[in-house]
Amino acid sequence: MSEQKTNEAAAFVISPKMARALSDTWRSRILMELSVRPLSPSQFVERFGGDLSHISRCFRQLAEWDYIEIAETQTGGRRRGGIEHIYRSVHRAHIDTSTWEQLPRANRDQFSISIIESYLARIQEALEAGTFDEEDDRHLSWDPLVLDEAGTKELGARLDSVLDWLPVLGVESAKRMAASGEEPIPTTVGLNAFRSPPELGALPPRPTEQPVGPAEATPFAISAKMAKAMANKWRSRILMELRARPMSPTEFVNDIGGGRRNITRCFSQLAEWDYIEVVETRSGGARRGGQEKFYRLKERVHFDNETWRELPRFLRDEFSVSILQSYFTRVTEAIEAGTFEADIHLSWDGIALDRQAWTELIARVDGVFYWLSTLADKASRRLEESGEEGTTVTVGLAVFRSPKSSAITPRNTIES
Repeated sequence: MSEQKTNEAAAFVISPKMARALSDTWRSRILMELSVRPLSPSQFVERFGGDLSHISRCFRQLAEWDYIEIAETQTGGRRRGGIEHIYRSVHRAHIDTSTWEQLPRANRDQFSISIIESYLARIQEALEAGTFDEEDDRHLSWDPLVLDEAGTKELGARLDSVLDWLPVLGVESAKRMAASGEEPIPTTVGLNAFRSPPELGALPPRPTEQPVGPAEATPFAISAKMAKAMANKWRSRILMELRARPMSPTEFVNDIGGGRRNITRCFSQLAEWDYIEVVETRSGGARRGGQEKFYRLKERVHFDNETWRELPRFLRDEFSVSILQSYFTRVTEAIEAGTFEADIHLSWDGIALDRQAWTELIARVDGVFYWLSTLADKASRRLEESGEEGTTVTVGLAVFRSPKSSAITPRNTIES
């Protein structure tokens, strides 16, 4: 036996010049997919789309720039007697802060949109393939926070540390799978934090006298009984929309839809169950002399693993789609307002894991989710002391099973 090696792609910082070249949806998608397993241009097109001639050119360019390399050459291809090159990832490309600051704004936006589009495509594929909610303990959340500069830097560092840890997790997982023969779990990890449009409010910080963690967060979890009551598309959508900003039932109907009477009743029920509360009452409303109540989210509602397991599959899918729709609405609003920048963190990655590694990853991302309220509380106290105005930041976290066609072999393989 020779010394063990891995094909784990080394981290590689993108230069400002190269960042412009990579700000193409197809090139960034190729880099992401090849970080999971080797592919040829034709295999990529069959699975993810695109014009073969353009995709082939993108593969060649990435190889010239030393981000990918030919791992295998097969005869046949699409033409009789043709040769098909199978490529694998060489470098895990990322942009550091100094490089990002040197990029013109147009290139920043283009690069960010490229990453988001490829990430959204992966989510869509997982939803269509039915793998997004296949795992009982998958993670999906997004949170609006108000942070100061120190809090923003701390958030970026925390998400960077998770991304940097993924290759280590993958190598350890690959070693165990090589010894046990366990089938890998094709996994997608999304870690995003960006500046929200200033006109969209964030949830007021919740006072915490004790560290927030899974045990302390129990009051905010949806019980099995309440999950049945929440299994209504309008109630779940109201909860997600109120995570972004206070709204009245009338505003919800005008912006989102639904019958006014039903939506008003849903708002009232959520208030009775103590998930939302009235923050302002204005005279006028839909009727002359009437009053319009504006609500905000009071509790950070989420499913614990036990409750999630008890939900029928169609309810899981409905909740997931609702959360994703509201999250990508926030992304779109930020892009249109010019506040969507990856100077905090913007990444998604594919990796093949065994069950132990999957559990470790879920626990780590859950830890980030629980920690966000503590981060916001600390930032709130500093802002109050300094009198400065905070920055509204949106944080999106996701770990889900990728479509089976998107991850065939483990990303990290042990060679003897």
